[in-house]
Amino acid sequence: MTENDFPRLALHTPRLIIRRFVFEDSAERLRLIRETFEPAYTEAENQSWLSWCILNYQELARLHQPPYGDYAICQPSTMGVIGSVGLVPSVIPWGVFPECRPEGTPPHFQVSPEFGLFWTVLPAHQGQGFAFEAAQALIKFMFEGWSVQRVVATTERANVASQRVMQKLGMKVMINPLADPFWFEVVGVLENPSGSA
Repeated sequence: MTENDFPRLALHTPRLIIRRFVFEDSAERLRLIRETFEPAYTEAENQSWLSWCILNYQELARLHQPPYGDYAICQPSTMGVIGSVGLVPSVIPWGVFPECRPEGTPPHFQVSPEFGLFWTVLPAHQGQGFAFEAAQALIKFMFEGWSVQRVVATTERANVASQRVMQKLGMKVMINPLADPFWFEVVGVLENPSGSA
């Protein structure tokens, strides 16, 4: 598998296929976002996002860049979209954690870029391990196919379900002890076990 295969090929797990979104997924993707994130999300916003997403696959591959973006989580029996998993360039203010700065130095909010993993699954399919299975497949691809040093995932303090997925993935879960930055509450960190990044 080469660095440009992910936008064209699907990842397979025992119960899932993870593939790129296509325009024919419009209604299912709209339902996914409305049921998991934003009930007022519009069809126009969804179409705009799909156009960007599909172009993003093409342009990142053309530029030999990592496969950032959303990918559809599907069940092989129907190929219908039951969720989404993907990567974003995630900025992490490591200096909020005492163990990530020199002893005796104050907290700071300088950020560094990381490979940020995310997932969401339709409520009707939650609690069955699909988020874990999809995230695990993407992590394996990034560690083995791209030799990334680590992946991270962020969430809110109240999102215990996502924190459980992080823990199941083997991530070290760290909770920001400060109120700032307001957008950074919990991070899960998983290092590449090969150490060959």
